[in-house]
Amino acid sequence: MGIQMRKKIFVKCMIQYGWLLLIEAVLAIIVSYTMVQGNKVISVVIDDMLGGKEVLFASFVIQFLIFTAVGVLASFIQSIAALKYGVYTCTKYKDLVVEKLYSIEYKYFDSNYVATLLNKVIGDLGEIAGFLESVLPQMISNIIAIIIYSVYIAQLNLGLWIVIVVSYPLIFWIANILVKKISGLQNIFRQKVDKMAEIVQDAVNGILVLRSFGMEQIFQKKMHRAAKELVENEEKRTQMTNTSMVIRKVVQWLPNIISAVYAVYLVQQGNISLGGLVAFILVLNKFVEAFIELPFCMVDASAGMVCIKRMEEIFDAKEEISGTECVPMEVNVAICFDKVNFGYTQDNLVLQNLSFEVKKGENIAFVGESGGGKSTIFHLLCGFYEKTSGSYQLMGRRIEDWNRNALRQQIALVSQNVFLFPTTVEENILYGNPKATHEEIIEACKKAEIHAFIMTLPQGYQTIVGERGAILSGGQKQRISIARAILKDAPILLLDEPTSALDVETESSIQDAIGAVMAGRTCITIAHRLSTIVHADKILVLKQGHIVEWGTHEELMALGQVYAAMYGEANNEEL
Repeated sequence: MGIQMRKKIFVKCMIQYGWLLLIEAVLAIIVSYTMVQGNKVISVVIDDMLGGKEVLFASFVIQFLIFTAVGVLASFIQSIAALKYGVYTCTKYKDLVVEKLYSIEYKYFDSNYVATLLNKVIGDLGEIAGFLESVLPQMISNIIAIIIYSVYIAQLNLGLWIVIVVSYPLIFWIANILVKKISGLQNIFRQKVDKMAEIVQDAVNGILVLRSFGMEQIFQKKMHRAAKELVENEEKRTQMTNTSMVIRKVVQWLPNIISAVYAVYLVQQGNISLGGLVAFILVLNKFVEAFIELPFCMVDASAGMVCIKRMEEIFDAKEEISGTECVPMEVNVAICFDKVNFGYTQDNLVLQNLSFEVKKGENIAFVGESGGGKSTIFHLLCGFYEKTSGSYQLMGRRIEDWNRNALRQQIALVSQNVFLFPTTVEENILYGNPKATHEEIIEACKKAEIHAFIMTLPQGYQTIVGERGAILSGGQKQRISIARAILKDAPILLLDEPTSALDVETESSIQDAIGAVMAGRTCITIAHRLSTIVHADKILVLKQGHIVEWGTHEELMALGQVYAAMYGEANNEEL
């Protein structure tokens, strides 16, 4: 997706609710028009009084109050329309951003900090909301006011209008310089905020390591340095902003004084009446206010533009490749890899010419050295990454043909690193099947042998588990993960070293729960402890991305090569 397309996304969101922007513009016209008409009433009354004509005070007050009431009402409705426009547009844009994040290919998250993404989704979208709700409506109002007031002044005296036109372009020239400098500082500011968020994320996620190795001082220094750089940048931005305010006052009053003096001269020459002068002075104040605010709205808008550009980086990320097929085929082979190559980088292949088959209902296991590509196979099966070359099928369909969501409905994953959301036990299990009933959840937990424990918790299934399941032990979290997999009831089960982080006693009890979820399913296990997969229908030994041996436990032990050596070492370690 190119830059032009990315800009169109934001523009489309703006256009979708353009009718509110149109209402704003119409109301802004009414506000400025009533201001001009009110001034005309004042001008006529003053001239009539100086000319000795009778002035009906009640009539003047009624006219003036009508214009004032219309202007105030229009201004109030305009502010509501501006707020609605900002909220609707930003909400739509935010929805598209979130939708994009859900569809971005998995490896994008490998190379981008979560803290930076959160800062963009929360902080940057907040800046964009401010631009839409406040800055943009103000710019529209100012442009309309300048046009209407300019027409009025030109009608009053063309020479006076020329003086104003010649005097004020200086403001835009100065504002343009400030916009470029402040925009650059704003971009640096957002980057520094990202950096601080990343340091905090590292410190929180790695708090155990940080404290265990006494690294608090190192992270404090990192944070201090990042905060200092942020403050220095903000000092520059504040100086620039304060300078712009001083310049704003200077450039505001110099043309204002020049115009007022020239207007007085015109009165002396008899080219403008005294009532016209008073009306001009009143309009001039409003004109100057709008004229001055417009370029400096551009300065404020630069912050929003920086944030929009940062959001465009998300829209520029590649999306997952997804097919259209949603239904598995009736085949005997559940999974088939044919000469698959894959590397996280182009120069380093993790899998090389990998070929194997898994029949329906078969229980196979992958073993091998760390970094040999075992977990990578799972990532490919779940559609998290795209193969470099070769082909593989799941349930009779090529991986490219599968709709990614439908593909993942065919798979239940139990990982060694169990992630639990900071919500209730029941909700964490319910993610396996959002449509499941409470009774079905209980049944899944009984099979996972975790129901009895859950009932001892303060609120039972409604107990909040805390951040990453903080109140639970490793074995308890693993059982909840197994219950979630049981509830999903997918035909294919992937077990990614589900007991490697557990002690032997806990592992033994977890194996019974795993046996419950494996029943009647096609299972692939990545094994760290080889004793857990001795009953597998087939064991495949991986080494540097190749399958070097395969067979049952007995066959591989009889072969006496790589697997037998690994099994012997594992037994010695356990002893």
